[in-house]
Amino acid sequence: MTFRLVRLPEGQRVMFAFSGELTLKELPEVAAMIDPERSDQIVFDLTDLTMAGREGIEYLRQAAADGAELVNCPPYICRWIEAEE
Repeated sequence: MTFRLVRLPEGQRVMFAFSGELTLKELPEVAAMIDPERSDQIVFDLTDLTMAGREGIEYLRQAAADGAELVNCPPYICRWIEAEE
């Protein structure tokens, strides 16, 4: 499966819906889309995230530490993020 990231404006916040596999290869694309939005409240919808590599997990963990909200996080990804803290 390929990776897809969709920007969905929601009033005062911006939601990014992740789908597919988040690995080191996708991180430049993710950063290019999300970094310009850093001044807004950011929400990551992880409903359709099927797999994440170590680098993807670290990116999500750091984004959450920086204030991004993670919603609909698959249980195994949430556990891995918590274990990395």
